[in-house]
Order: sequence, then C-alpha cells, then structure tokens
Amino acid sequence: MIQKSLSRKTKGSNNYQKTRLKVARIHTLIKDSRLDYTHKLTTQLIRENQTIVIEDLAGGKMVKNYLLARAISDANWG
Repeated sequence: MIQKSLSRKTKGSNNYQKTRLKVARIHTLIKDSRLDYTHKLTTQLIRENQTIVIEDLAGGKMVKNYLLARAISDANWG
C-alpha cells in the first residue's frame, strides 16, 4: 500500500521523499527477516545432520514460469 501511495506522489516533493524512505524501511525489514530465517534454517540443518546434499537448480529459468515466479522469488532460493 505504501508503494502504491509513493507512485501517486509528485517526484521530488517532500512527501515523495518521506514515502520513499518508508518504502525503503519496509523493504529492509523484509530483506532482513528473510536473511534471518535462512540463517536460522541453515544453522539448524548443520547442527542436526552430518551429511548435506545440495542440488543445483536453474532458478533463473524457473522464474520465467509465470505461475511459479512469485513463489520461487519469495522462497529466497539462491
């Protein structure tokens, strides 16, 4: 919703700058929460298992599928 309100502001105005900072804060929170979850999950996997097998997936090609693109992008693969 904040992103939508940002798009309606006049570029260069004070309200545009304030809203742009709000959007940046929200994006930072999302990024940090994803990194935190990934770190906690990988730490748990390492502590509980002795052997880990990694599969190489072509994420860039998988994102081209419009039905799966959002889910793959949100899953923090990579």
